[in-house]
Amino acid sequence: MTGLRRHALVWLTAAPQVDDATEEALAAKWHAEGRPFVICRRRSERDEVSVGFCVAYEKFPDIRPRRVGARTFSAHIVRTARPPTLAEVARCGPARDHAASFQRLADAAAHTGLDLRVYGSWMWQVLTGEAHVRPTSDLDLLVDVAGPDEAEEVAGFLARQEAELPFKLDGELSFVGLGEVQWREFLLGTPEVLLKAVDSVRMVARAALRP
Repeated sequence: MTGLRRHALVWLTAAPQVDDATEEALAAKWHAEGRPFVICRRRSERDEVSVGFCVAYEKFPDIRPRRVGARTFSAHIVRTARPPTLAEVARCGPARDHAASFQRLADAAAHTGLDLRVYGSWMWQVLTGEAHVRPTSDLDLLVDVAGPDEAEEVAGFLARQEAELPFKLDGELSFVGLGEVQWREFLLGTPEVLLKAVDSVRMVARAALRP
């Protein structure tokens, strides 16, 4: 549709559209503060781009942050960026409790030549400085892979690293131009996997993921 990828960050010329009055005000405020939105899977058949953002409640830190879905047009996108790197996330305040684990994971990834990108609650924490991360939060990782062989290697790497970490690793393997597969699912070795893209969710043969 637009060449955009799920989890990409985008900045817009105008606040996106939402269907709820409260969320409309939140979207307008988010946009006015110059914050990015994240690309999501398209939710309708209309020629629109689905985006989202996540609002933490500063006065009520025990309440889960509110996820808001919205829509815009590709013409309103003025800038795109990848999610933050693991190194960027490691430097944010809450990461100090996991400093050694983050560093160990970052060093292992660098040694293997992997570029680990972070989305989810840890990403929003870095982008906003607000309290999105909780004691039970997973670390959601996004890793580009060139094909099923590399995907198997990366999934194995993540499984081995998780065994040494005090938190859970979640996330997806991103097949550029095709979509994303949850790394745990790929590790199972099934003939078919669930591939999520901007415009679709479908089961595909692992062999079909070759470049």
